[in-house]
Amino acid sequence: MSLKEKEVEIGIKGRISSYPGIPGSIKNDPEDFVVEEIPIDIPKKIDGKYLYLKVRLRNWDNNRFLMRLARELGVSRKRITYAGTKDKAAVTTQYFCINTDSEYDGSRLGDVEILETFRSDRMLRLGDLLGNHFRIVIENHEDCGNDIKKITEDISCKGGFPNYFGIQRFGSIRTNTHIIGKYIVNGNIPEAVKRYIGDPEIDSESFRLEFYRTLDADEALKNFPMHLNFERTLLGHIAETGDLQSAFSSFPVNLRMIFVHAYQSYLFNLMLSERINMSGNLSDVFDGDIAVPVDSYFNPVVNEGFIKVTRFNMDKITRLSAMDRVRVTAPLVGYDSQLSGGVQGDIEMKILEKEKVSPSMFRINSDPSMSSSGERRIVSAKPVDFNIPEKNTLSFALGRGIYATSFLREILRASD
Repeated sequence: MSLKEKEVEIGIKGRISSYPGIPGSIKNDPEDFVVEEIPIDIPKKIDGKYLYLKVRLRNWDNNRFLMRLARELGVSRKRITYAGTKDKAAVTTQYFCINTDSEYDGSRLGDVEILETFRSDRMLRLGDLLGNHFRIVIENHEDCGNDIKKITEDISCKGGFPNYFGIQRFGSIRTNTHIIGKYIVNGNIPEAVKRYIGDPEIDSESFRLEFYRTLDADEALKNFPMHLNFERTLLGHIAETGDLQSAFSSFPVNLRMIFVHAYQSYLFNLMLSERINMSGNLSDVFDGDIAVPVDSYFNPVVNEGFIKVTRFNMDKITRLSAMDRVRVTAPLVGYDSQLSGGVQGDIEMKILEKEKVSPSMFRINSDPSMSSSGERRIVSAKPVDFNIPEKNTLSFALGRGIYATSFLREILRASD
């Protein structure tokens, strides 16, 4: 499946730039995609409750690194927290927080460098960062600097690039995480478990397809490769209990939630694609929209409250949007979601009706830990401090939860 086809599968169906994009590729080498967290202020304390590690990782999946780190430290995986998930095919610098009295003098894991250790009484939670700084090399023999500048200027004039959830949100190899989430939201957790272990619509490996057909967990454990830790965890639970319904309880909560979050992300992508198709300009503000103030990294300042756009304040919100002080939002649908009004509300209702899903369905009664109340996400953002320090090399920052790949797909020419 091509990248373009994968994007359609996860609801990405539109670009904002009028320019076709430049030819080229990224992530040919992890060193060509460098990400460094921009942390919040973390007060240090010599005898603090939590041990912090500032770690540089090369080509590491976040969840697999957490499992290995927990094993190396001799603590439960639940005692380790982090601020944000990063791309696997990259060199990333990020912070991890461990609830432990022990110290740590370095990792024995390959492609892992401990840059700093300190203690604090402040626990690190998901989203506890200002954003991420990126340095990304585009593989192209020609110097495309002028074309890149034209595209970024065009994007800026149209309110920024679409704030899509990138492919990595859905699984870079098996992009079915949102499908599993949909089964969960529809109350069919056994089918969700089966599809995670082996999905006949996307998988070709015989050991996956055999389990889906037979549900023989004991036999599957003999055949599944040892590196498929999460699949083997589910299989172990099924082999021991014979129960698919409770199998996800063997996952840590953050991993359990990935599926429902992916489905919410898929719905958001569909809604954003429809808005782009309807408007063609993300600087447009419509009656019924719900906007939110943003900081200099385009992070929503939620404590200042959401703003319902009406005919009385539309001109003001439009001006504030042009000044990058507010942004229009769309829902990550959950059981407490308030849908937009006007044309955006029509888009949201159309998508939910087509998917045959309602906000109340995101309350998962059979496993409340997978329930989601929902939130809102801005529909567009801009790269901060963007520059081209070297030939076809991009340097910029983005707010938390904003995908560099969503910006880059505007720069790069889509390949079939």
